[in-house]
This record gives sequence, C-alpha cells and structure tokens, in this order.
Amino acid sequence: MKLFHFLLLSQLLLCTLVCSHHGGPHDDDDHDHHDHHDHQHTEEKALLQLTAANLQFSYKLYYHLATAYANKNFFFSPLSISVAFSLLSLGAKSKTLSQIREAFGFNTSLISEEDIHKGFQQLLKTINHPKSNLQLDSANALFIDDKINLLDKFLNDTKNFYQAEAISTDFQKIMEAIIRINSYVEEKTHGKIEALLDSLDPLTVLVIVNTIFFKGSWEHSFNVNHTREGDFYVDKDTVVKVPMMTRRGEYLMAVLPEVGCALVDIPYKGNASAIIVLPEKGKLHEVEKAFQKVSLATWAKEMRPREILLTIPKVSITGELDLVKELQALGITDVFSDHADLSGITGGSNLKVSKALHKAALDIDEEGTEAAAATAIGIKKLSLPFHFKVDSPFIFTMIFKDTGTVGFTGRIINPKQ
Repeated sequence: MKLFHFLLLSQLLLCTLVCSHHGGPHDDDDHDHHDHHDHQHTEEKALLQLTAANLQFSYKLYYHLATAYANKNFFFSPLSISVAFSLLSLGAKSKTLSQIREAFGFNTSLISEEDIHKGFQQLLKTINHPKSNLQLDSANALFIDDKINLLDKFLNDTKNFYQAEAISTDFQKIMEAIIRINSYVEEKTHGKIEALLDSLDPLTVLVIVNTIFFKGSWEHSFNVNHTREGDFYVDKDTVVKVPMMTRRGEYLMAVLPEVGCALVDIPYKGNASAIIVLPEKGKLHEVEKAFQKVSLATWAKEMRPREILLTIPKVSITGELDLVKELQALGITDVFSDHADLSGITGGSNLKVSKALHKAALDIDEEGTEAAAATAIGIKKLSLPFHFKVDSPFIFTMIFKDTGTVGFTGRIINPKQ
C-alpha cells in the first residue's frame, strides 16, 4: 500500500489580532438580493456548525492529552488540525470518512458535506483577507509524486475550498523532496519552523501540508522595564525562575471559588483574546476535570470588567504531537491502516496515511504599541488592585471572537521546558 504523509504546522507568536468583515455592495434587484441573503444565511449556518465542531474537538483532544500526559506541557491548534483533516475528508469514503466526521464533530445531519467545506472556505477567506489588519496567514499545499495522478475532482475541491496549491514532487529523490517541503514550510511560517522533516518513507506519494502563522500585539502592551525575574511554582517541590511581566489595567476576569480557579481575558488589538484559566495551586487536574463538564464559554459568562494588577510569565513553548497516536485514541483508526478508503484521491484503494505531525509554538512577551509612559503611570498608583498573578500551572486558550473559533489551546505546567 502506498503511503502519504500529513504535516500540520501551526505557528503562534502571541502578542494581537484584528479580524474584520468585508462585504460587497448590495444589488437593488430583489432576486439578486434574495439570492445574496440565502447565500449569506447558508454561510452563517455553516460557520456556526463549524464553530460548534471546533469547540467539541478542542475539548475532546485537550482532555485526552491532559489524561495521557498528566504532568507535561502541551499546546496545539484545533483550527489547523480541523482544516487539514477536513481537506483530507474530500478524498475519504465509507468508514474512513465517518470516523473523521465523528472525531471532529462534523454532524452531517445538521449540515451537508458540501456546506462543511464551504464553511471552511469562508473561514479561510476571513483569515487570509488581504485587507485584514491581522497578521494571520494560513496555507495548504499538496506535494504530489509526479508519477501518480490525483482525481480532478479532488484537486479542484481542495483548491476551491481550501486554496490548496498542488506541487509536483519527485519522491524518488527523497532528500530533494524533504528540502523542497521544508523550504515551503519555512517560507509560510516566516522562518519560524526550519528543517521540519528529516526523513520520509520511500513509499510516500503525497504530503499534505497545512500551516497557520499568527503574529500580533496585545491591545495594551506590557512595559519591558517592568519585567522582573520571579518564582513559578511547578508543583509543591519544584520552583523555577522565569521573567514575569506586569501591567495594571482593566480586564475581564472572574474568580470561581467553587471550581478552584480564576480567569482573565487578555485582548489582542482586534476581535480576539487570550483567555487564561489559573487553577489554585495544586488544583490543576481538579479544574481540568471540572472543565470536562462545564465549557469555557460557561465560565467566561461570569467574567466582569475589573481593574487588576496582571502578572504573567514571559514564555516560549513549542509543542509537537504525533497525531497518528493521538487521533487513534479518539477513534480515527482506519485512515492510518490498510483498511483506509481514500479512493476519492486517486480512484484507487492503495493509499493510507503513514504519518501525521502537528507543531505549534507559543510566545508570550511584552510586544505591543501602547506607550510605555501610560503603562508606567498605571502601575505607580498607590492603591494596588486585585493581583492576578500567573505563577503556577495554567490553561491557555486563544479565541477569535467574531466566529468563536478556538485558534490555539493548551496548558503550561513548566514554562522552562
């Protein structure tokens, strides 16, 4: 059986994001108006279903990783993984397709197969809009062995729905193919991911690459002059030194004593936020268990604007997931086995996924455009407000608020690892 590889790459530089909607002019003709309205309604419905699926998958994979890696950091992009496997589903059939649908929350009783892909099409257009103020780039590519022929329908659908470019590749020359793929990835992630691949199976005939790159600024930056080394309490026996950033200002926050955690919403410039869930020291796993029963959205409803002194660690974390292993645990098994039905890709039944990689990086630093003087004045006030100090393991989630989509999520147990 021939093999192809799946590479899912997400690069997050944490600082701010601006999302904006762009619509065309309205036509006065009633018929065109109704067609436009119906089309818009379909797009909105598709996006709503995708948002629900995105949240469901985010929680499902988070809980699996939290259980499998009880005392380790992990960080991933549910959006990136969902986009890539939805693209793959264009060529999947029978049980292989149904397993992907179920694991990723794509409910075809509520939304058609075509509308799922149209929803991703609209989402990717929003992300990659050239007039958008956010630096958020997503790219999909198919590196295709020049000796095989992909079905026109699969190629056309991946291009139309996912803007995927097809790149002819000679996989008989493995090192040249690796260099070509690595160069593509490095370019699309603005140099943040270099030399991703070091090997490929000699039977590889197709490599699917998905990249997401995000860079922005906090709505209110942290003054670098206020960053100080501080203690981070990994557990009751382990304390590490990390740079701690501090800023005084008004943030949405909540304290949930019945759960044993506090939340803060740190906005980017634009319609996106980083939400930090800070469990009481020693209660991370209890909070994660509660998290399984009550969604983040429910907890977020308790947040209110409040002036606080916010202290968060300056960290740089890179996470890598072997999705063959992790997605098999979520019920996606056939696509990685000899039972795979990917006949929608080539028309034959001799393809399976041999490797599925996902990389994500999180950088939290002071970057922003707010004047330092304004920040300094706020911190120098004598009457200090509530101190929200992130000095122990925490859960991090980045949300695009216009769609409710989870861009990135994970947890930091030890910022030095």
